[in-house]
Amino acid sequence: MEVVGQKHLQQIFIQDKEDADSDSSQELQDTRKWLTEQNRKKKKSGGFQSMGLSHGVYKGVLRKGYKIPTPIQRKTVPLIMEGKDVVAMARTGSGKTAAFLIPMFEKLKTHTAKSGARGLILSPTRELALQTLKFTKELGKYTGLRAAVVLGGDKMDDQFAALHENPDIIIATPGRLMHVLVEMEKKLKSVEYVVFDEADRLFEMGFQEQLHEIIHRLPESRQTVLFSATLPKLLVEFAKAGLHDPTLLRLDVETKLSEQLKQSFFRCREEDKPAILLYILKHVIDLDQLTVVFAATKHHVEYLHMILTYAGIDSTYIYSSLDPSARKINVAKFQHKKVKVLIVTDLAARGIDIPLLDNVINVNFPAKSKLFVHRVGRVARAGREGYAYSLVAQDEVPFLLDLYIFLGRSLTIASQLKNVEDKDGVLGDVPQTVVDEEEEQLRLWHKDHIDLSAISRQQEVKRQLDPESLLH
Repeated sequence: MEVVGQKHLQQIFIQDKEDADSDSSQELQDTRKWLTEQNRKKKKSGGFQSMGLSHGVYKGVLRKGYKIPTPIQRKTVPLIMEGKDVVAMARTGSGKTAAFLIPMFEKLKTHTAKSGARGLILSPTRELALQTLKFTKELGKYTGLRAAVVLGGDKMDDQFAALHENPDIIIATPGRLMHVLVEMEKKLKSVEYVVFDEADRLFEMGFQEQLHEIIHRLPESRQTVLFSATLPKLLVEFAKAGLHDPTLLRLDVETKLSEQLKQSFFRCREEDKPAILLYILKHVIDLDQLTVVFAATKHHVEYLHMILTYAGIDSTYIYSSLDPSARKINVAKFQHKKVKVLIVTDLAARGIDIPLLDNVINVNFPAKSKLFVHRVGRVARAGREGYAYSLVAQDEVPFLLDLYIFLGRSLTIASQLKNVEDKDGVLGDVPQTVVDEEEEQLRLWHKDHIDLSAISRQQEVKRQLDPESLLH
């Protein structure tokens, strides 16, 4: 594996030199051809070998440890490999990245000296783009294909240099890509395969104009694939205009929660939430596990980070207005398990994928049911157990009821049960003694630490004067 570019993985060469050298052997080429033909003939139920993958791609799949395709992979990969445009409903953690990368590798085959990228992947955030780059590097290790990233927050000169290295695949955020294309007077006429990843987020984050500009620069003959958790009206209109007779695949991902997910809901007063969070982290959750805490605003995030620090619980945090370099450092701390608790807002959490996450704590309960599903969908993946703890204030109870109508489930009240230890989806109260004990500690910290009291007062004043100022 050879890396080109000075910083931020600007250019990755996906190649294995030993394989490339040995490929010159006609005998090995014949063997690979035979293997590919055999793969096409095999029809084992649900297996990657039934998809007719070429040797290099199949070898990458095996190296990643994949044995059976996920539902989204089983549905989309054959259609995309047939050359069809596809709109697929899929959330983070469903295996969607491999679902669009495997057909891309098959279509592009190997690196070519021909000028201009042939594959384009558009992501809503730099974090998701970098994760996609890493995944491309790993899954495409034996293909010889080259990939480059074009992202906001990185030096333009480095990105110009990366594109001059003639990558086969560009992974980009739309705003920076358009900027680079204009500055370099570059076209996208060589692109054969385009992916809009987390397309609903692309629109939510205001990239609509750039996406239409990018579409106009692409050749009519391209193949287009769009993955999205939801299909808002704007996105449907965009798909109709930008895709050729697309096949729509829905796997009911919006309303489905993992069977391995265990949930608990706690009724409480809004002002008691910090105390209950402390109790859960200190006495309920194993602090060796990875936990994401969702808070309503950046001020809540900062406040919770402070009280966890005073409680001796290492944590880190992100919100959308955080400096990009600080954000990158904080996310890396959590992903590398240097800290086990990450406090986030919804907007900041988009595009961050932590495959082995154990717990989610909702300090604020989301108003939209789909947002709740997206939050807790980060745990209980790939057969692992996961836990979601939600603190529900009085004015948030309607959101909880809406959620259970949305999921088509019945909510159980703890007072109706004699034994709730092994029950899932139970709504109950927190004992007042638990709250009082943690509240007393919080009062002492507020008294001893001016900064804690200041941020608490600032949050309250801003809420009274301008509720919009508390946005992420």
